[in-house]
Amino acid sequence: MTWYLQYRDLTGDHIERHPSPELVIESACHLLDDGFDVYSIGEGPLTDSVGRDGIAKIYAIWLRGKRPFGDRRRPLSD
Repeated sequence: MTWYLQYRDLTGDHIERHPSPELVIESACHLLDDGFDVYSIGEGPLTDSVGRDGIAKIYAIWLRGKRPFGDRRRPLSD
């Protein structure tokens, strides 16, 4: 089944379609990283979807995987 995500940018609302939940989550997280407003992920009717709270939890997990030790950019000491 095709998965979709809905997001908003300055030009309006958009829908992307992806063949798997993994790909739709990856795309949503990259959109969030780029500053877009992702507000819905699902596979059925547009009214039956993961909302903002669920997306925020998924994004937090994705960020921890992307930066497992936090954002440590301080230089190494001599």
